[in-house]
Order: sequence, then C-alpha cells, then structure tokens
Amino acid sequence: MREYRVVPASANRWVLLHYHIFKNAGSTIEYVLQRSFGERFATLHGPAEDSVVTGPGLASFLDATPEIAAVSSHHVRYPLPVIAHTILFDLCFFRNPLRRLWSMYHYFRTADAVGDLARCAKTAQAPVFFDLLLGEYPHLINDVQVNVLANGGAYRRPPTAQDLRVALERVRQISVLGVVELFDESAVTAEYFLRPTFPALRFEYVPQNVSTARNGADGAPEDRCRDEIGAARYAQLERMNQLDTQLLSFAREELLRRFEMVPERGERLASLRRRCEVLQSAEGNVSALARRAGA
Repeated sequence: MREYRVVPASANRWVLLHYHIFKNAGSTIEYVLQRSFGERFATLHGPAEDSVVTGPGLASFLDATPEIAAVSSHHVRYPLPVIAHTILFDLCFFRNPLRRLWSMYHYFRTADAVGDLARCAKTAQAPVFFDLLLGEYPHLINDVQVNVLANGGAYRRPPTAQDLRVALERVRQISVLGVVELFDESAVTAEYFLRPTFPALRFEYVPQNVSTARNGADGAPEDRCRDEIGAARYAQLERMNQLDTQLLSFAREELLRRFEMVPERGERLASLRRRCEVLQSAEGNVSALARRAGA
C-alpha cells in the first residue's frame, strides 16, 4: 500500500498588482479595485515622485498586511517581483502615446499640481507647454511605456529596438492586460479570466479623473492636439513615440486575442455597460442629494 505523508507547507497567497502608468486610466482602475476589494485594497507609494518600491519593499508590505488582496502603485517597477508563497497577477493598461500626452497637458491645466509643468500648463497655451516638454523633459515624452516595461522607467537613453522586444515579451506575460481605448473589452476580459482567483472583482466603473481631453470638441484627441500645438511639434512627438506606437498595436492585438476567447463576450460586454450605467446613475443621484443637503 502506498503511504501518503503530509509535510509542512505554506499556502500560496494571490495578489493583484496594478502598475499605475500616469494618465493610463489608473484612477478609474483604482476606483474599480476599491469597490471590489474594499479594505483588502491598498495604494502603495514612496515618499517622493521618483521613489521606487522594490520587490523586497513590496514583500515587506504584504507580509505586514496579510489581509490585502490588491495593490496599486505608481512606484512598483517591472520586472514582476518574485515573492515567496505569493502569486502576483500584474495588471497594466496601455494607451495611444499621443493621446496620453494630450491628456497630460489637460491634467496639468486643471489638477492641483505643482512644478514647472503645472505652472506652464495653467498660464500658457498648448504650444508653449509642449515646447517646454520637448526642450526639458525628454524622459516624459520619449517612448515612456516601452521604457516602463523594459527598463523599470529609468531613462538613461532613448529606448531602442531591443527595449521594444523586451517590452513586447512582457506584454505577452501580463496577467491582466488593458488598453485604454478598449477599456470595456479589457474589463470584460479581466473579469472572466480572473474569476477563478478573484471572484469579487467586478469591473463596472464610473470614469475617474477624466480630463477635458476626453470631453472637448468633436474629433479624435490626437487631431485636436495636432491642430493646437502645430504640425511640426506633433511630428516630433510622433518620432519620439514610434516604439510606444508599436507597443500599443501589439497590446491591442494581444488583448483582442484574449477577448475573443471569452464565451458570450457580446452579452458580457452589454452587461458591463448596463452595470456602468446603473452605477453612474446611482452615484449621480447620491451627489445630487448631497448637494441639496448642503444647500
């Protein structure tokens, strides 16, 4: 008779880790995670804008907070950390790089931010702001998303074709892949494939921290950007984002490959959008009641 023995072994812990790239719908994703996980969700950041939360730092935080099941951070860097007895599911969204920069401009115009960029955006027109970006801040405009994936966001030189290859491989391996321009398809795909591990995750949302770049005049944001900053500046931004453009194209293809595996995806997509409408209506009613109560 075969003998079975039980040996001491730790159970794996499952944690959803959101890599929050600036102006890639991160606030909306944090809203989703907060609604889904409540007190089991945390944002994790360092003390300064350029802080880096290392693998050991993340491990220490998780060890001290065993109840946490989802984390969002601007400061965690790729590659995905390896933490004993913890399975990390990385969640990362990508965006059209020119739309991302245009959204950045509108964010600095309206947000309670400080620094040269915020002052320039609030006091000058778009061409002046983008001249400042192009002249002084190449690390903020040059293939940022490729650099985040390939180099942990450390800008030592312009990203290269080799960096793109590393970034594309990381996109293939991302547990929860999202594209801002396909947000609903991303949400349906995330809900379906994460259900076995995170059954509480529900991706209905009300857009958060939406800049006027999404709510302005008719036409694509990149068209408005080109018109307002001028063709020459826009062409330079395109040259500095050729790798990010290729990354986005690949991310869209990979996301749609996953989405097409979701059974009854059309019905699930319609259901998500109905849930979003109900949620937005409910939150609008709550806001109206609060305004009347404070009148």
